[in-house]
Amino acid sequence: MTATPAYLSVRANFTNADYENVCDDFGGGFERLPAWRALGNLLAHRPGWHFDVANGGEAMWCLGFPGESGLAIHVNERLEYHCYDHGQDSDTVAADIPAVEAWLDGREDGARKPSALYIQLASDNRWRLLKAYQFPVQVSWSDGYFSATLPSLAEASFGITLSEAVDGACEMICRLVRAPVALAPELEPTLHLDKSASQQIRSV
Repeated sequence: MTATPAYLSVRANFTNADYENVCDDFGGGFERLPAWRALGNLLAHRPGWHFDVANGGEAMWCLGFPGESGLAIHVNERLEYHCYDHGQDSDTVAADIPAVEAWLDGREDGARKPSALYIQLASDNRWRLLKAYQFPVQVSWSDGYFSATLPSLAEASFGITLSEAVDGACEMICRLVRAPVALAPELEPTLHLDKSASQQIRSV
């Protein structure tokens, strides 16, 4: 088996990952900050949306199954919202937040699901890419149960133990991409513990 190069284990972190700082540096500068703030207020707690820097250093909000970006929104130089739907290969310029909300109507559920191309690529070579991808899993704890969720989905897997919850999340991934559930133990989830989960683990 070929050893994994050391550089592939490196994870970069911004010195200052504050939302406004990243928007200032990668989102077009100080003049666009009010528009970025408004967009953040709309999407920050909307299921599945995440803020990222992609396309050679461009700040944007994205929604999609892990490893994909079904919908993407960024603020352009005219302080408008450039909205792109990858599934339909179409883009729209929205003048304000109500126009963004109108564009989102009816699009989000489909964008959270893996595309046919994703499923095809994931299944190649006996699901090699699926087993190699590090799926981000959010973990919380409440009322005696751990919950494990994929950022792109509203559904959660529950378990009395952390491993039960995470195993359920991996089985959910398999079902979503039409892979055999028996592959779940071979997936590589990357766990992100919130305060409640971290405190529960440390108290045991």
